[in-house]
Amino acid sequence: MSKKTKEQTRSFTVTFPQSLVEEIDQICSSDYVSRTSWLLRAAREWLEKERRVSADELISKIAEKEV
Repeated sequence: MSKKTKEQTRSFTVTFPQSLVEEIDQICSSDYVSRTSWLLRAAREWLEKERRVSADELISKIAEKEV
């Protein structure tokens, strides 16, 4: 079994509206997941979505030039 290399981390301060923090905390509590884990998952999902959208836009532009 291979050992996963731990990725370096970096801390920073972020300000959220209170209502958003409360909603995130409620979800975290019901799913037994930490706020940090939840936020990391949300960020990764958003980045993946942005990558797909960017790739789709690039493919569309290339297709338009080939026509």
